[in-house]
Amino acid sequence: MKVNITSEPIARPPAKVFVFLADQRNEGQWHTDVLEARLTSAEPIGLATQFWIRLKPFMGMSEATSTISEYEPDRRVAHTVQMGKLTPISGYSIDPDGQGGCRVTKTVELEPAGLMRLMAPMMKSMIRRANVQFLANLKRVLEAG
Repeated sequence: MKVNITSEPIARPPAKVFVFLADQRNEGQWHTDVLEARLTSAEPIGLATQFWIRLKPFMGMSEATSTISEYEPDRRVAHTVQMGKLTPISGYSIDPDGQGGCRVTKTVELEPAGLMRLMAPMMKSMIRRANVQFLANLKRVLEAG
């Protein structure tokens, strides 16, 4: 199941937005489900960098391992998250707006297994709504600082 989230214009240079999104240690500033994130592999951040994250999504507290699975500087970054039986992929595309800012588009890919497949339509709607808010938070944080 792929969920395309509405994109958000951000009045910050694409390179700064990319670096901020690639480093999941920043997620607690704007992603309200992320309580804590730690880098668990060596720097610099790039393809295959790993993070440990603690989340509080709609179904309770979870811990996960996240790996950067796509890394195209200033253009696209994706994190593949191993969280129990779920392995969602959160991808961010960053497109310059021609005025020094950019437009960030988030996608979430998730293949629910077993009985969770029956909940897929409801999950898709919940994921979309939550991530629209997360992108609005991202815009607010980046434009403020």
